[in-house]
Amino acid sequence: MDDLLKRRIGAGVVDVLVQGIVSGVLEQTVLKRIKNKAIHSLITEPAVNCFIETVQLSTGSGQTVGQRLFRIQVVSKNGQPLAVKQIAKRIVYRETIAPVKAWKNRKVYLRDGSILPEDEFAGTRVIRKIN
Repeated sequence: MDDLLKRRIGAGVVDVLVQGIVSGVLEQTVLKRIKNKAIHSLITEPAVNCFIETVQLSTGSGQTVGQRLFRIQVVSKNGQPLAVKQIAKRIVYRETIAPVKAWKNRKVYLRDGSILPEDEFAGTRVIRKIN
C-alpha cells in the first residue's frame, strides 16, 4: 500500500472523529428541538460533515484537521485554488460512486494514493506537504 494512501486513511479517520464531535455538540445544543433521530442521521450529520469539510478545504491552507496532522493537501490539477464547486463534487462523488469504482480498480489505487476516484472526478489530487 502506498504511503500517501496510508496518510489519506489516517487523515480520514481523524476527520471523521472531528466531524462526529462537532455533529454531536451541534445536535445537543442547537438542534435539540428536532426529536427524530432519523432526521439527524440522514440529514443533519451528512450536511454538517459536508459543510465542515468544505469550509476547511476552501479556507486557509486548503487542508482539513486530519490532513494537517498527516501532512497532506488536496490541490487542484490545474494549479488554481480549490473551488467550492470542485470540493462539493469531490465530497458527493466520494460518498456515493467512488467506493464502487475504487473496489473495481483497487490494485491501481493501492499503488498510487495521490489520485482516487473522487479526485479523478473533481480534477484534484493529494500531495504530501513538506512543511
